[in-house]
Amino acid sequence: MRPTLALLLTLLCAPLATQAQPTPKSDTVRDRLWVFAPPADGPRLYYESAGYRGGSRMTPVEGAFWLGVPNLLFITQDWNRPPAMWTEKSWKAKTTKEQYAISFEPLKRVQWAAVGSSGRGGLKEVPDIITLAKSYPNFTGIYLDDFVKDPVKQPDGRKVGKPAMTEAELKSMREQLGQVGRPMEVWTTIYSREFDPKNADYHDCEPPLVESLKHFDVLVFWTWKSEELKDLEKNLALLEAMKPKSCRIALGIYLWDYTGIDPAKKKADPTYKWGKPVPLDLMEHQCGLGLKWLKEGRVSDLVILGLAGIDQGIPSAPWMRDWIRKHGDERISR
Repeated sequence: MRPTLALLLTLLCAPLATQAQPTPKSDTVRDRLWVFAPPADGPRLYYESAGYRGGSRMTPVEGAFWLGVPNLLFITQDWNRPPAMWTEKSWKAKTTKEQYAISFEPLKRVQWAAVGSSGRGGLKEVPDIITLAKSYPNFTGIYLDDFVKDPVKQPDGRKVGKPAMTEAELKSMREQLGQVGRPMEVWTTIYSREFDPKNADYHDCEPPLVESLKHFDVLVFWTWKSEELKDLEKNLALLEAMKPKSCRIALGIYLWDYTGIDPAKKKADPTYKWGKPVPLDLMEHQCGLGLKWLKEGRVSDLVILGLAGIDQGIPSAPWMRDWIRKHGDERISR
């Protein structure tokens, strides 16, 4: 009986031991895909202004599932940021932030934005993120969106913004992340208009943006206007030249051009203001380069933005899903 019982216990415990092992290093394209996701219906006004009316009900996890993407960046704005956990603990079974974290459990990796859209949030968001990370092992880091905020035109004509978090705050955030008890990364948004002086919308940062880059593990490189995607190769080279060696680059892929104009729609719809889906030829261009750079090791990840448009009929969304189905299981030989 003893040998048989011992063998049975070994077999029963084997799956548990396997589950406790660290996640193996990603080795497919899909493993390196993320969806950049606000709460449901976050960017409603952008789509309304372009004639996609009625709002979106797609939640972050639904969007990830629909696209076939295993990783998520959860991004909030001032109007939909969940309350601080301490304000709800006395009366809710689970706080709003915990409810989001529970819905994220099926995902492989999750990052929660301490700095949300327009550079709002900051150090006050960090304690709750750390609390969640201690309970949810798929939390792998903190995201800082729109890190350069509030650009103001100077007397000499330059536009100059400021960092969403100071040097002291960035250091404090790193120190606090040590409480989680496992490695946690810090990712941030960086636009080509923030490091390419030849960009028509270039704006500087004081103190210089380059001084903050040492605090980040990954820079997510975004091209704000789809017409500028033609400059992707040039701009990646610029970013590679300025970033710290220890810092990786991820490529941000927009499904929606927030400031672009669709002339045909503007002519046909008197209520049309601005915004359009990224044209499919440019979707092909940015995703093709992203796949190439991912396999070459020039970028570490691809981040897809456009959650609300998924259930509002923009053509770039099903195109993106088909692209993921086609390339998601390709191996990355590194």
